[in-house]
This record gives sequence, C-alpha cells and structure tokens, in this order.
Amino acid sequence: MPHDETIAPDSALARLAESGRLAEVVDVASPVRAELDAAARRYTRPLHVRVSGRPGSGRDTCVRALGARLAVSAARDGASDDDADLWVHVLTGPARQADRDVLDTLPTDRTLVLLGKSDTHRDRQVADAVAAECAEGIGRPVHPVSALLACADVTEAELDLLRRMSATGETVPVMSGGFLAAGGDDERSTRTSLLRGLDRAGIGIALDLLAREPGGTDPADNDPAEINRELWARSGFDDLIPAIRGCMEPVRQWRLIELRARLEGVAARGPDRDAVEHLLQQAYRPATEVA
Repeated sequence: MPHDETIAPDSALARLAESGRLAEVVDVASPVRAELDAAARRYTRPLHVRVSGRPGSGRDTCVRALGARLAVSAARDGASDDDADLWVHVLTGPARQADRDVLDTLPTDRTLVLLGKSDTHRDRQVADAVAAECAEGIGRPVHPVSALLACADVTEAELDLLRRMSATGETVPVMSGGFLAAGGDDERSTRTSLLRGLDRAGIGIALDLLAREPGGTDPADNDPAEINRELWARSGFDDLIPAIRGCMEPVRQWRLIELRARLEGVAARGPDRDAVEHLLQQAYRPATEVA
C-alpha cells in the first residue's frame, strides 16, 4: 500500500466512511463487520481540539470557550493527544522558547495559534498589533482572542451592579481587593462573581458597552442576554471559524489515513481479507474511476 500518497477525498473508501456504510463491504454475518462499523464511527466523530500553552496562558478557559462558542469537543493537552484532530496553542505575547518547542511538535496544517487574553490590551487595534508581532516571530498567523469574554455569563444581579457603576462613574481599581470592598458586605458576593467571570478588563468593556448606547438609550434598558452577546462578539472566537474551516481538509485526510491503518489491521487478521483489501485499493482513486 503506497502510504506516502494522499487518499482521494472522493474515493470509495472516503464515501463509504462518511455515509456510515463502511461495514456493508462484508456480509452481515462477517466477524469483522463490527470492527468496520467502529472504524466508520470513529471516522465520523465530532471535531476534537487539543489546547496547549504555557501555564498561565488561559488554556482551561480556552477549552471552555471553544465548547461554548464553537460547539466543538475540546480538552487540555495530555495523555490522549492522539485523539486530536486540531490543535490550538495559546500565547500570552511573543512566543518564548517553550512555545516554540511545543509548536515544533504539532502538525502545522492542523494547528491554530492564538493570542489569549486580548481583552487585557487597550483596544482591538493594540491586540491586533501584538498578534501581528507574534505572527512575525513564529512565521504563522496568530489570532487575538479573549476566552474569558467568550465564556461571559453576566447575570441580572451582576448587570444591576454594572448599571450602578456606570451611573456613578465607578471604575475598577488595579487591585481587586479595592473593587470587592467598594460596595460593602451586601454586594460583595456579586462583585466577586463579576470579577471572576469577567476580570478587570472585561468589567471595563462591559461598562464601555453600557456607556456608549446609541441615541442616549438608558443603560437600564439593557438585559443580560444583550450584554453577553456583545461580550461574546468581542471575544474574537467567531473570527476563528474561517481558520478552522481552512484546516478541515487536512483533518479529513488525517482521519482517512487513520482509517486506512485500521482497515489494514483488519485485513491482516484474515476474515474477509479480500473484501477489505479491495476497498483499500480504491482509497487512491476517485469513486467515479472505480469499476
């Protein structure tokens, strides 16, 4: 089998796997039918993303954001990295040697690099400039995102606090203790949850949103869902969709290579070997050429 060739994306093997009919190449009573069915299910599994990055880069929050905003299966890098279809590596600034070492081990055509915590920069232009600097340093695109904003879930109580802050001109001090103490014991839990959910930079963005309502709209007219949508939109995660789509053909090819290896193992064990090997022979020919 020519392992160095690209599997035809519209081959009989690809079409059968994507339709879930791979097991139909053997008789219903065949001892390998269950293995072929399992191989097809694995091929059609949901996209799985592995997130890497140095400690403090926000990997865990990025995992949550990918699930919340893009509805993909995501997890931190670890023991089951072989299951990864797509890799996301999170930077906090220009890549350090530890980042370069990790990126050198990841498949270039299935890896996205993010500049995390973009909300901590003064504005989107600054975040874009920092991301461009990071990209120049590693020779590949870097996407600025804020995983914290992507996971925003402002409650009515938190929004009421934000409204009061907006009305009185209260800002968030550099030291979180000052923010938590400002409202007294009666609202400390709300301030704590708001700070945990948005951090200092996110609270500032939410206050900006309340202050800039067009046409003099009263901030009291906002509801949590509206504020959350605005924060999600500013997170940058929706901007990752084209980049992820650009990786899908390499992901598909990787799955086909994995599928071929599984089928070769099935064929090597003997039962229905001819049927499975015939299917493998068609992996490099478009289905229209298959007799």
